[in-house]
Amino acid sequence: MKKILFTAITAAVIGLGLTCCGNKNKVENSNKADSTEISADSGTVSKLDPFPWDFPKEFKLEGVELGQEVLAPSGYKNAIEKNKDLLDNSNVFYNFTVTRVPNDKTLFIKMFGDEFEIPNPLVIPIPKGQKAMVGDIVLTWWQSGSGMQRAIVTDASDPETPKVCYLDLNYEDAGKGFANEHANEQLKPNSFLVMKNGEWMSGATVAVMDDGEWKKATILNVTDDKVLVIGFIGKIKAYKRSDCKLIPLVPEYKVGDHVKAVFLTGFANDYKVTKIDQKIGRVWVEHRGKIEPKSILEVVKDL
Repeated sequence: MKKILFTAITAAVIGLGLTCCGNKNKVENSNKADSTEISADSGTVSKLDPFPWDFPKEFKLEGVELGQEVLAPSGYKNAIEKNKDLLDNSNVFYNFTVTRVPNDKTLFIKMFGDEFEIPNPLVIPIPKGQKAMVGDIVLTWWQSGSGMQRAIVTDASDPETPKVCYLDLNYEDAGKGFANEHANEQLKPNSFLVMKNGEWMSGATVAVMDDGEWKKATILNVTDDKVLVIGFIGKIKAYKRSDCKLIPLVPEYKVGDHVKAVFLTGFANDYKVTKIDQKIGRVWVEHRGKIEPKSILEVVKDL
């Protein structure tokens, strides 16, 4: 229960140009006025728009196969059935298995015997056959716990089942953080997506301009001009791509540099880099005399 609670909090706070092609998704047509239809046999009939975000509903997921693993919001079915406002719903992304592909707009996914239909833009496919190298950052899930995670590869002796350190779990210098306790955990085959530095893709961190502040968010899916993200307390939002800035996977700063780092919901100023450990994906920053470790996905040279 401790793991699940922490993961929910972590997923809430962090919240994977189609040039990314990490999951090879694309949009066939521009957004239409009609809402995505959720079929009656899914058990998720709702009076509300099942996809109210300003992001193309005609979003196609390429190469999705039956039995493939995907990441998706676990609370979507419950929200639809109870007519909750999806724009205000908090979400945690878990791994599901694809059971049916009825059309180009939705998928049927299943976890622990519970199957439901969900719009494509809310789904992140995890490709089969991915291989990783040491230093790669991958999109996966916490495999001894639960919930979507980014992780850095620490051992690629078997590139299809690499060992990783999780970047979205808390790390503590005293060694008592969840990231410390689950360091070098081995991933299962077909359970991760290798991310690419500088590419707009599922799992990438972005700074989004929201109410005059740079807020931190994680990309779910992206088009040429729209970005669907999960941000603070698990809220899903859509932004113009021009209102977002991609956070590099590879640090562009060095010890002694002044940087921006995540504080609560967004990127704050006046941090100084004191140490970088690229192997575990952590950066130590100083602010007002206090030094603390951050994920490399939470620190940026400038925005």
